[in-house]
Amino acid sequence: MESDGTRKFVCRGCGACCRVPGLVRLAEGDAEALAGFLGMEVGAFVNAYAELTPSRTGLALRGDPEGPCPFLGADNRCRVYAARPRQCRDYPERWRSAAIEAVCAGRRNEG
Repeated sequence: MESDGTRKFVCRGCGACCRVPGLVRLAEGDAEALAGFLGMEVGAFVNAYAELTPSRTGLALRGDPEGPCPFLGADNRCRVYAARPRQCRDYPERWRSAAIEAVCAGRRNEG
């Protein structure tokens, strides 16, 4: 427990957050980091793994919006963890999603 009586978030590695329907938006620098991690040119990465968001204001990971993240491995581990998008890095400290929190054991056990 933290000194104020709340529990700190501890990821359980279940992969549930990576299966919740929705978009993984790519922030500035994300495509470059992911491409480099995968040993690809940025253009090739974008063609293979990204698409315009519905609002056409940015990029998101390509995939089935109702399915798991395309980088979620069968072992529930992120295959690009070291270069994961900012949206993924910022959860749960900087953004929250009711859909993810409903399935996230780490969030339910915080406090």
